[in-house]
Amino acid sequence: MFRIKLWLGLLAFLGAAALIVWVLQDERALVLHPKGIIAREELKLIKTNIALMLLVVLPTLILLFVTAWRYRASHAKAKYDPEPNHRPWKEIVLWVIPSLVIAVMAVVTWKATHELDPYQPLKSEVRPLTIQVVALDWKWLFIYPEQGIATVNFVQFPAKRPIHFALSADGSPMNSFWIPELSGQIYAMTGMVTPLHLMADGEGEYRGRAAEINGRGFADMTFIAKSSSEEDFEVWVQQVKRSSLQLTDKVYEQLSKPSEKIPVLFYSQVEEKLFEQIMMRYMHP
Repeated sequence: MFRIKLWLGLLAFLGAAALIVWVLQDERALVLHPKGIIAREELKLIKTNIALMLLVVLPTLILLFVTAWRYRASHAKAKYDPEPNHRPWKEIVLWVIPSLVIAVMAVVTWKATHELDPYQPLKSEVRPLTIQVVALDWKWLFIYPEQGIATVNFVQFPAKRPIHFALSADGSPMNSFWIPELSGQIYAMTGMVTPLHLMADGEGEYRGRAAEINGRGFADMTFIAKSSSEEDFEVWVQQVKRSSLQLTDKVYEQLSKPSEKIPVLFYSQVEEKLFEQIMMRYMHP
């Protein structure tokens, strides 16, 4: 009976592992299907650390099942020795190997973390595009200072071109900006500017969202991030400039009030230095 239970437990474990692998193969597991340089390197770091951890976890699980099988109640020949037997090689296995794994993980993570520093611009011969981002309750405002336009809950940029996001917030609780297929999450905070550099490998649409629970409208605080060709981006900019909406101070005051499920909006003009004004209102004299 015990043997049957053991085999059933092993099969259940293998079945669960296979199910997890199958689920993670789906494209909706966004983190595992990177579409940009930063996200790809972050996934590589995750896989490396998981592999290093498995060097300790797998032998531990195997020894757990072996010990449970060997010292089961029905095994009369199992030797019971209440006195601990501290042999040097056992201590080495118990302490040195996990310590080495942790040391290697620390070095790998430290190196990768500095290489993926969001403050560090990406190396490219193409001039980066700057987009200012303001986290509001419960929507995202994107301002294009060079193009003089703005959008709500939608951002478009050229593929294979470095993008410099300047992130802030306006009176909102702490927010976290995240496009899983392109980069890791980074906080957008009131009265501060946090840079984020990323670049998409090719054309496509990606789902962005707030990764920090921030109140009633959190679930719907999402946006579409679209990467396109340079030509399509320029055409899109011209289309936005034909919009009848303009982001003046009065319009922004209404927009900044808490609201949920706001549709995509396009503004053909933006109040001059609006992003700087949003920042300065929280500064001390």
